[in-house]
Amino acid sequence: MSMSMLSDMLYALLSKLMPSRCIACGESVTRQMGSICPRCRCDIPLSYYWLREDNPVKSRFDGLVPIAHGSSFFTYKGHSRWAQIINRFKYGGKWRIAYTLGYWYGSELKNSGLYSDVDVIVPIPLHPIKLFKRGYNQSRYLADGMAKAMGIAVEARSVVRVRNNPSQTKRKADERWNNIDNLFAVTHPERLRGRHILVVDDVLTSGATLYSCLSTLNDTLPESRLSIATLAVSEYITAIR
Repeated sequence: MSMSMLSDMLYALLSKLMPSRCIACGESVTRQMGSICPRCRCDIPLSYYWLREDNPVKSRFDGLVPIAHGSSFFTYKGHSRWAQIINRFKYGGKWRIAYTLGYWYGSELKNSGLYSDVDVIVPIPLHPIKLFKRGYNQSRYLADGMAKAMGIAVEARSVVRVRNNPSQTKRKADERWNNIDNLFAVTHPERLRGRHILVVDDVLTSGATLYSCLSTLNDTLPESRLSIATLAVSEYITAIR
């Protein structure tokens, strides 16, 4: 009996004992489906920005900080199923969801051709206090999934968050741009110097936090190229042209 047959038999047995569920709707999924059922794959509001040089995500930073490419995987709509999924992996301990979606997104980035020369992925870091309270950094798991799909490395220790500013989640768009100076620092510039860096975050709302990180990287590593990829982007950003 071949190893593949044994693997299939083991998966079938485990599926009966612990049926696999879609990360979005909770319905049963087969091994071939992966972790997301076909209905939810069709339901997700994909942006397809990773196929376009000119898009609202990249344009958001025009004139603020130079970036090579910018995209988001899907549009964030308040109270939607996919917004709830983000809340689950961000605050509910379901970090595997972030990894799974990151892998899907990374596969699309790799196939797009625009991100083929990215050398390393840097997830937006959490402050140590917030990391201790939450137990993990959801952006790190997104980055890990993307890196696996793209075949590149994650550098999660070269950029740190030095100030524990208040959560931006419930702040108005204009308020998010207050008090964002000196949020981040590059601790190991030698690991990033001269490389094409893909900065990864979960949701692009106003762009304030992401801008602060990009600005720090650009000031410290002017010879490096910067690109951004967020899992989701708010409708507020997509409406700006």
